[in-house]
Amino acid sequence: MYTQCPACRTTFKITPAQLVARGGRVRCGICTAIFHAKQRLLQVTPQASPPPLTAQAEISTKKSKRKRMGQYRRAHDRRRSGKFRPLDLPVGADADIPMVTELSGLVQSRSHWRPVLWGVGNLLLLTLLAGQFVFFYRDELATIPSWRPLATEFCHHAGCKIRPRRDIALIEQLQTTIAPHPKYENALRIRTTLVNRASFSQAYPWLEISLTNNAGTVLARRAFTPAQYQETPAAGELTPNVVATALLDVTNPDGKAVGYEIRLVTP
Repeated sequence: MYTQCPACRTTFKITPAQLVARGGRVRCGICTAIFHAKQRLLQVTPQASPPPLTAQAEISTKKSKRKRMGQYRRAHDRRRSGKFRPLDLPVGADADIPMVTELSGLVQSRSHWRPVLWGVGNLLLLTLLAGQFVFFYRDELATIPSWRPLATEFCHHAGCKIRPRRDIALIEQLQTTIAPHPKYENALRIRTTLVNRASFSQAYPWLEISLTNNAGTVLARRAFTPAQYQETPAAGELTPNVVATALLDVTNPDGKAVGYEIRLVTP
């Protein structure tokens, strides 16, 4: 078998044992190039014998042969160091030839820890992103029954609070009455009942009271908190389909208020 240097095109004879040594990496003795001998294998066949020559041609052939022999000897002297040699430590230790491990084109060091570190880093980033999502959307997640325990447990460790579920559109005012205050002049007493029609308990809303005169002009407007209008102390939430009463005492500016409006608002 033969192999050829890709740099200077020099052909060397090679044995199977030499191919196995150092994974087939060899150094050219002519140009000192390092290459893979297995990738540059050649099959060299002997040339056919030439036909018989005449006397004149034989003399010319002898001269040409002597000339070629002289050229061959000179080339052989130059290529004496061109014998095929497997790449080993003594060759790599020469000042002009770097070690095989320093050849980045042939040997690439790979760290098995790099993919692990990248995986751990990505996992930490995903965990941080999930935590931020739960923190900022905890109230919305708490409205989903299957997610509410998770959001509650998260806030228990993160130190945050989940606001009560609230849907004012599902709170109904059944009956409202307004009358002069039994004890004070220029004062009105307003009584209303609220019913939570939602399937879940929700916080009490604020009540916004507006008083108007005959022309419809607003004389006074104020919002009252649940603690200000609850007739009896409550648990802090409206239970579904349970009537809750609200009682408010308000002033009647100059006794001119003849109309009123009650709106349910969120704080």
